[in-house]
Amino acid sequence: MPGKSGKSTSEIARNYGVSLNEFAEEVIALLQRADANAPATRIAARRREVCAAVSAAMNFALDATTLTTEERAGLDPMLREVLLPFWNKHCAPDESAAEYITGRTGFYLSSRVAGSQVKTAVSIVTLLVDSMELAGERKSELIQALAPAFAHRMVADVYRLNEVRARFGVQLSVLAMLSTVLEVSLSYDSIMRILRIGG
Repeated sequence: MPGKSGKSTSEIARNYGVSLNEFAEEVIALLQRADANAPATRIAARRREVCAAVSAAMNFALDATTLTTEERAGLDPMLREVLLPFWNKHCAPDESAAEYITGRTGFYLSSRVAGSQVKTAVSIVTLLVDSMELAGERKSELIQALAPAFAHRMVADVYRLNEVRARFGVQLSVLAMLSTVLEVSLSYDSIMRILRIGG
């Protein structure tokens, strides 16, 4: 069924996955520059951790919206359908990646601050950077570079989803919500600039 923009559900889902991939890849690239001599095993572990942190950020943003229980129940299966194959393909070379990332999401949300995307973003990024076992000064630099990017994404997603829900009411379709998330996800030039400057 075409969405409001005339795009098919599969095209919207694919583009959403691409936007997540681009964000995750920018984070991975920044961490790679911070630890350029990392062995292959550490690089693989880092990719999984970044994907889990991004997944946690998206989950927190969805929890912070005004979506009803019914609306969220309709959205979650569609997001899982898009994300699970995506995590397996882009975050690790094995089929267990999605299962690991889904389970690890809870770890990244363990210090979340209810009602604050910004504080939760700092918490998620701190846990991510801590997993790299870097020197304290380098950790601080990475947190300062990554936290604004995660916070911007989370705040923007909450705002746009709430805006669309208010416009369409409780009959808001899953496709309309996904289209909105897509629009936000594809407008992250400022986030990419923050990440590149942070490197």
